Amino acid sequence: MTHNSELIFENVQLDVREVVLKERVFITHYSENNIQALRTADKNVRFYLSQELYTLIQKLIRFGFIAKLQNQPKIIPAQYTQKIAGLEITAYKNDDSLFGSLVFLINSTNKSIFYCHSFTNKGAHNKRIKNWKKIIRKEQPIVFYLDTKMYTNNSSPVISEAGIQKQFGKFIAHLPADAHAKVRFSALNPERLAKYNETAKEHNTLIIWQEDYAKFLSFFFPNEEFLTSLPKDKENLRNIRQISTKFVLTASSDNYVDPMLHPVIEKGPVGGITPLITPIDDHELLQLKQDLKSTQIIFW
Repeated sequence: MTHNSELIFENVQLDVREVVLKERVFITHYSENNIQALRTADKNVRFYLSQELYTLIQKLIRFGFIAKLQNQPKIIPAQYTQKIAGLEITAYKNDDSLFGSLVFLINSTNKSIFYCHSFTNKGAHNKRIKNWKKIIRKEQPIVFYLDTKMYTNNSSPVISEAGIQKQFGKFIAHLPADAHAKVRFSALNPERLAKYNETAKEHNTLIIWQEDYAKFLSFFFPNEEFLTSLPKDKENLRNIRQISTKFVLTASSDNYVDPMLHPVIEKGPVGGITPLITPIDDHELLQLKQDLKSTQIIFW
């Protein structure tokens, strides 16, 4: 293991924190550094990521959210062991509050590691977390690596996916009848966006989507309706408008901003995000070690 800003195991690199050091890079999650690496790395570097993340990136490009990439990544299937760069590598689906994240079990001749950049215990896919924890207990890798952002000295509450929708429902319920409400969302979790649309309808309210978002969401949810204008037969229904993320949304009781986008800054559709991961403190770390039956957990 090379000790520097990048996490290296044998002949592969796990995510890109600053620079690309190896010709095989395994991307576990959406981040500006990982996307920048895909955009600028030499074409002889081979990147691997999930089918979900690959699709997300392609659609973000297609609908104008991000610029085209220079490097064409390869899809690594989940739960099927691959032999790459002299290693046995198995990817498993993860939940980090975004879309398409993975964790990796990597075996070499002499040792094995398990790598998870970050995760949430309050997401929509808790079964994924339980599954890879089961794999760790079974395989017993010598080291379990987590990103340093997963450790905290002062654990504070993190809103859950269910809590986000409850919060959004309360926002709608307290809107005055004549309010000109606006919302600002990130495109990095299309599942959450679709739930926002459902929650609004449950409160007899329509979200009027920006056209790029509506087209983007219609790809992931072709059987759902994402309106870009108010139909004449529904003019009596309350509506809220999703504003372009090119504009700052000022704080107001008539405005709602996805928790992942606080603080509100003008950086476009995927800038300034804070994934809703659930960092662990010393007490929770001890519980995690006992749960995994593993003694070595390293925050990198």
